[in-house]
Amino acid sequence: MANVLSQDEVDSLLGGIGKGSVETETDVPEKEEGIEAYDFSTQAGPINMPTLQRINERFVGLLRDSLSLVTSSDVEVKLSTNESVTFNDFCRSLPLPASLNIFKIEPLRGSAILFLEGPLVFSFVENFFGGKGLGHVKLEGREFTAVELRIIEKISKIILGDLQRAWSDVHKVTVTYSRSEMDPQFASIVKPADMVFTTKFEIALTNDSGTITFCIPYSTIDPIRDKLRQKFRDESLEVDNRWRTYIGKKLGETTVNLNCILGTTKINARELLEMKVNDVILLDKKMGESILVNVEGIPKFKGYPGAYSNNKAIRISEKIDKE
Repeated sequence: MANVLSQDEVDSLLGGIGKGSVETETDVPEKEEGIEAYDFSTQAGPINMPTLQRINERFVGLLRDSLSLVTSSDVEVKLSTNESVTFNDFCRSLPLPASLNIFKIEPLRGSAILFLEGPLVFSFVENFFGGKGLGHVKLEGREFTAVELRIIEKISKIILGDLQRAWSDVHKVTVTYSRSEMDPQFASIVKPADMVFTTKFEIALTNDSGTITFCIPYSTIDPIRDKLRQKFRDESLEVDNRWRTYIGKKLGETTVNLNCILGTTKINARELLEMKVNDVILLDKKMGESILVNVEGIPKFKGYPGAYSNNKAIRISEKIDKE
C-alpha cells in the first residue's frame, strides 16, 4: 500500500517549497545556454576528391616556378590542408589583418576568395623593392597603401594564373581577378552557413614564410563535383580517354631529330691529307639504291634522296619493322 503523508508532513513540505529549500521541476531550465542544434546535412571535414587533389599538386609546382621567377629567389610551396567548412568558420579562422582577393572561376557561378596573410604580403612588397625580407612591419591599425595594393594585385594575378593552368587539364575555366578587401565582412561571397572548400598552401621565401588559402563555395564546385571525384587511371580499370587524347596530342607536338645517311666509305690518313678540290669520294651506295632514314639515331625507314620545292628531300619507300 502506498505511503500516505500525514498532515504535519504535508505542512512541512509546503513550507520548504515556499522557503526554496526544496527543489521542484520548475527549477530545471528548459534549454541549457550555449548548446546549438547540429545540422547533420553539412559536409564539414577533409575533402575526398582525387581529381581536386591532382589539381592542387600541379598548382604547387606551377606556383613554385612562378614565384621563384618573380622574386629571383628560391621559393618553396607546400600543400597544407584541404577541407570543407562553413563560410562563417572560415572567416572566424582568418588571422587579420590580411588581404582577401575576390575572383571568379568562369563559367562556374559565384565568386571565390584568395587569402594572403599580412606578413607574407609585406614580404613580397619588401622583395619587390630590393629588400631581404628581414624587417618586421607593424600590421595592426593601418590599411594597405596604393603601392602595396598594386603589388597585391600583381601577386594575386600570378597565383590565379597558375590556378587556371592547374585546372586546364580537368575543366576549362577562366580565372578572373575582381577586387581586394581587408575586412571579411566586405568579402561575403556566400551566406555564413553555406559550405566552402578551403585549400591552404605554405609559402616559404628566403627569409620569411606565410600561407595563402583558396576559399571556393560548394555551390561553385557542385556542377562538376562528379568529375572531381573521379579516380585516376591507376586507381581504376577504366581507361580515361581524356588523358589518352591529351597525352597523344602532346606526343604529336614533340620534336625529334631525323637524318639520312647517303653512304659511307673508308680512307686512310694519307689519302685524306692529299685530298684536293674536285676530288671524288666513292661511297658504298649505288645510284638508285635506297638509303636509311634514322629517327633519333635509330633506323626507322628506307627511302630515296631527291629534291622538293628547291629543298633537299627524301621519299620514304618502306618502314623498317622492329625485329
